Amino acid sequence: MDIDYAITRRPRRKTVSIIIRSDNRVDVLAPSLMPAYLIHRFVKEKQAWIQKKLQFNTDIRSGYQPKTFTTGESFELIGRTYQLQITELNTTIHIADNQLIAPDQPPEKLKKSLITWYRQQADQHFQLRCQHFATAIAVTPASIGVKAYKSRWGSCHHDGRIYFNWRLIMAPTWISDYVIVHELCHLIHHNHSKLFWHTVEQTMPDYREAKLWLKTNGLLLDL
Repeated sequence: MDIDYAITRRPRRKTVSIIIRSDNRVDVLAPSLMPAYLIHRFVKEKQAWIQKKLQFNTDIRSGYQPKTFTTGESFELIGRTYQLQITELNTTIHIADNQLIAPDQPPEKLKKSLITWYRQQADQHFQLRCQHFATAIAVTPASIGVKAYKSRWGSCHHDGRIYFNWRLIMAPTWISDYVIVHELCHLIHHNHSKLFWHTVEQTMPDYREAKLWLKTNGLLLDL
């Protein structure tokens, strides 16, 4: 088997899972006491699936160029494109005249500042859109928040807390709306049964197109 992978052992894990990172790193999460040969056997059994995912990553990200955080670069926000305009003025990051205005900072510091700003936009956006869809679906989440998930777009906890990946704020509205509806429907069905997907479809008939969009383009939602 010619797949390189890193093993991360966690005390509370009871099963093995594989995560394919956007840069094609393969991480295997396993219980603390599971023997290495069993982990290796599991990865070997999943080799075809892993290869398929790695090839998919390579094909989709082949045209992706990492951000340089320089003036004129394009940034997405809720489906709209803005050109980055760096200014020497002491200002906060904001949108003006179809431009994303940001203070002059070293690239790494500017990246961190933009992530903070994006998370703030995401929190506001998801609060409002969740209110809208929660009313339509007739559910009441306990709380709404954003997190920096690496391998999921959202989560719904049994106590009613819902979290969304802040990177979704860079996707078109109908895409983030799908994830919102998906997680809100988990307040009714805590599974992915036929009843769950039927509930999703009642609110968002084109949810399959949104799922496909995320599968194809989701890896590009990054800074």
